[in-house]
Amino acid sequence: MSDGYQGPVRVLGSDGVLLTTGRVSLEADEEHGNWVGVLETLNHTAVAGKALMVTLETPDGRRGNAQLVPDSENGDRALSRVVGIGTERPF
Repeated sequence: MSDGYQGPVRVLGSDGVLLTTGRVSLEADEEHGNWVGVLETLNHTAVAGKALMVTLETPDGRRGNAQLVPDSENGDRALSRVVGIGTERPF
């Protein structure tokens, strides 16, 4: 298991439906026993500006559940903070 991941992800809703795609920067948070990071998506997508529980999936099929917390918008991009839930990580 690596200590982090940077790259593309699929963002899936609780029902498994694809909400959007984006780029993440994730890292292990050993102090809290989970993982954290930042998700960048296009603005005005299904997750931009919303607090949601989602599943993040990397291109190799690894998945992890996370909470998204809206952070900021910059032109056509939206940033969300990511907090991993549970022990499974997408990296």
